[in-house]
Amino acid sequence: MLPLLYITYCILEIFERKETSDDSMFYSLQKYGPLFGAILGLIPQCGFSILASMLFLQKNITMGTLIAVMIATSDEAIPVLLSNPSLFSSLIKLILCKFVIAVTVGYIVDFILVRKQKIIRFETMEEEEDYEEDDTSNACPCCYTQYPLYISALIRSLKIYIFIFITSLVLTLCIEAIGVEKMETILLSKSIFQPFITALFGFIPNCAITVILAQLYTISGISFGSLLAGLITNAGLGLVCLIRYGASKENIVKVFIILYITAVLSGILMILL
Repeated sequence: MLPLLYITYCILEIFERKETSDDSMFYSLQKYGPLFGAILGLIPQCGFSILASMLFLQKNITMGTLIAVMIATSDEAIPVLLSNPSLFSSLIKLILCKFVIAVTVGYIVDFILVRKQKIIRFETMEEEEDYEEDDTSNACPCCYTQYPLYISALIRSLKIYIFIFITSLVLTLCIEAIGVEKMETILLSKSIFQPFITALFGFIPNCAITVILAQLYTISGISFGSLLAGLITNAGLGLVCLIRYGASKENIVKVFIILYITAVLSGILMILL
């Protein structure tokens, strides 16, 4: 598992360290909206949800685009599933589901739920008001850009590997202590109500939550639908940014409700299929 994790993070580091000074990503978010937002969100980098939140706060993108990025985001779950060859099919299914859901819900939000949004086009903004050099708020807190690529990738791989080991150990001890049947009862295994719980769990703004969800799925503690529900609501620190930097209470509530309802309905649908 560790070598696969390291290779995965090396690839991610190469992408994350690329310069984006041509602003093409920002213009694409405005031009293609939820479609490009979903594509961007699929990249396992929690910084994109922060970026989307900041652009939304500055009225540079629509709520639908923001929602699409948040739904598509999976953070550390993708590297964890990628490190387990037996779960490749589940990973592909997860990515496809999140993309379709993100695009669909994003456009529903923009064209039905929240219409007539006023967007400030980047072309009309003055040069001095550079939206991407405002501060370091969109820096990923779990990355180590101060170190060389190979060291940063190694640190991230070791952290996730150790966390996976500890999580697996704790889950194994819990199963042995209380028994498989009681554990299944606690986790609402094989229940249509399980996505309600994992969707709430997903709102915790921490990358570790995605690792726990992925590990629970690995040991069959939760269903694929429940994993999907938890990963839909886990938007990294994007939701925290909305609250911290003064988004209106109405918009915050809308984002939370849309994410939760989407997560629960998607999870239940996957269970029923």
